[in-house]
Amino acid sequence: MHAPGSGVYKKNLGAGVQVRRNVLIASLVFLGAFVVAGAPQSFDRPLTRLINSFANRSTLFDGLAASLNAAYSFSGVVLMALIWSCWFDTRDVEGRARILIGTLGALAAGGVSRVLQHTLSTHPRPIHDPALVFQAPSGIEPLYNTWNSFPSDHVTVFAGLALVIYIARSRFAVFAIGWTIFVETSRVYMGGHYPTDLVGGAALGAIVVWATQVPWLISWTGRLVTRWERSSPSLFIIVAFFLSYQIATLFLDIRYTLSSLRIW
Repeated sequence: MHAPGSGVYKKNLGAGVQVRRNVLIASLVFLGAFVVAGAPQSFDRPLTRLINSFANRSTLFDGLAASLNAAYSFSGVVLMALIWSCWFDTRDVEGRARILIGTLGALAAGGVSRVLQHTLSTHPRPIHDPALVFQAPSGIEPLYNTWNSFPSDHVTVFAGLALVIYIARSRFAVFAIGWTIFVETSRVYMGGHYPTDLVGGAALGAIVVWATQVPWLISWTGRLVTRWERSSPSLFIIVAFFLSYQIATLFLDIRYTLSSLRIW
């Protein structure tokens, strides 16, 4: 316990205020996106129609958009590689704790996003929205699910990871954020999501990742990870690599296996 007036106490107090402020801002953005998503004719459909008007004009562009939309090498793999870069760029226990707990928070946010897709009443995906009459670009994957698309679980996780890279003060932070925006907007072009789905997903990822940055959780996680990494470095790396792969691909292999067994 740190005494009031000490440097550590003041630092933790300031960090706690920053976390609460950022969670509040992200929550307001999420709420705003949800309100707008509830009236798709006011924003989502007009903007998506405009974007969709460029479909099938270029086979090359459609193919690029389809690849960005479907291949995790362009989204999760890039971001997790940058997360590893952040990890090895610092030996600071607190810094590594922030990276680890933030990454796990981004993953948890993706789970919350999937629950919200099933519980919130918003809109179907553009490709399934009869009011939009969506013109599918060439190369589109035909197996999009038919439940509501707000908020995007892909964007929730990957925007959360980009935020972790920013929190880690990585020199790649601007690239990570810009690249994530570039890649994930392909989901609108391919009919997987409306614009508010992306904004809502990014805000949800920010809410959860920022919430993980509270000083007491960082301190506890830092001590736990440090002990584990020092006592069993090989097991730590094995688990970290396996989990990184699963997060980068959003557990695709495991979900596919469970689905084929009719468990998922």
